[in-house]
Amino acid sequence: LFYSKPPILPPAKSKRYRVVHVPWHDPEDVKEMLWRRHVYMNALKSVRRYYRDRLSGSMLKSEDETFLTDIENEFRQLLLKNDELNKLQQEKREKEFQAGKEKLKEELVQLVEQHLNENEKQHAVREKEVLEMIENSKHFITYENLDEKIEEALESPTDFNYALDLNGNMFKGKPLEKYNKQNLLLIKPVSEETEPLIYSGKMENFGESKLDAWLKLQNKPAENGSSVKCLKELCNDVIDKMENVDSVEEFFKMEETNMDEKTKLERQQEAIRLKIDGNAAFRDGDFAGALRHYTDALKICPASFASTRSVLFGNRAACYMKMEKYEEAIKECNCSVECDSNYVKVLRRRASLYEMQETTLEKALDDYKRLYEIDPADSEAARSVTRLSRAIDVRNEKMKAHAFDTMKELGNVLLQPFGLSTDDFQCTKRPDGTVNIEMKNRHR
Repeated sequence: LFYSKPPILPPAKSKRYRVVHVPWHDPEDVKEMLWRRHVYMNALKSVRRYYRDRLSGSMLKSEDETFLTDIENEFRQLLLKNDELNKLQQEKREKEFQAGKEKLKEELVQLVEQHLNENEKQHAVREKEVLEMIENSKHFITYENLDEKIEEALESPTDFNYALDLNGNMFKGKPLEKYNKQNLLLIKPVSEETEPLIYSGKMENFGESKLDAWLKLQNKPAENGSSVKCLKELCNDVIDKMENVDSVEEFFKMEETNMDEKTKLERQQEAIRLKIDGNAAFRDGDFAGALRHYTDALKICPASFASTRSVLFGNRAACYMKMEKYEEAIKECNCSVECDSNYVKVLRRRASLYEMQETTLEKALDDYKRLYEIDPADSEAARSVTRLSRAIDVRNEKMKAHAFDTMKELGNVLLQPFGLSTDDFQCTKRPDGTVNIEMKNRHR
């Protein structure tokens, strides 16, 4: 067994340059040998590091040169490819511009043709209306044939839409059988537009009023003229009344001057009953039937009960909304507000109708402002005012941008023959608010 390292094996690295301290060596010599060993090792490390750095530097330099050369070649290829793509893109843009120009010309021609066709259609429609009006005018009642028409009406007393007595009271429906032999004072057809202007009289009162008018006519002195003359004067009075009023409500108010309070109250109660029937039909989904009930209620409801009439007009508007007849609904809302300007429900309903179209957003904003004035605690109205104000601003900006783009496209089309475009001009705003248009300096 060997208790130490065999002499044939090389010494370990840690022992290779080891200075052996022999007891009989001089300590100063040992220090010198240790210093020289330290210097030698440092020099050896420095030489190794120098040659290692030099070798790695030359290799890196060659690699960097190769990498830079590859990058330069690749960049040149990309430039060439980019030039080709730019050329193709330019050709594509020119083709698209020409196609857009041709399309714009076609659209302008189509718009002109469409405008001409619409004008021709409108002209044909108006011409047809004029011809129909000329044909209908042949049957009009004028001052020249008034006596003849009244005589014809008196000869057929049971064929009429409503009757008018000497006091100016109007009665709808047919007379009782016992009064059919008496002569009626006035006979006149009623259209759908004029029907709401006529009061519906009760059947039992019709015969009595008709008989009283007939007796008065029979007892007229001879010097006062014939019945035809009296009827002509009565017709003129009614025409004067209708010419002096500005709205249907004012005409109703004028007609109520000869009506007692009891009659007014009875008619108002009857209108409320019809309104209740209309509400029931509305709940059942019968909007047309509900509309008829509300219309009948409006025909008999006195104008002095403005709040009741306002509710009826508002209910008619609700029916038209369910029937998707929004223009008629807006008209009914206007009539309701005319009766009661503080009717919140109808104001909100009309605002929602105006809000459906961008052209009437200002009217919707006015209604919401009115709602906020009536009730400052109405948070919904306040939010709607803010929302609509922003929507109006956005709509106006879109309209301005669209108008500007359209004018720019049209300007480019007009300036193209001269080799110019709208980009060759600049706009400057003057202090007084006007705009100055100048041509930019073009580089030759």
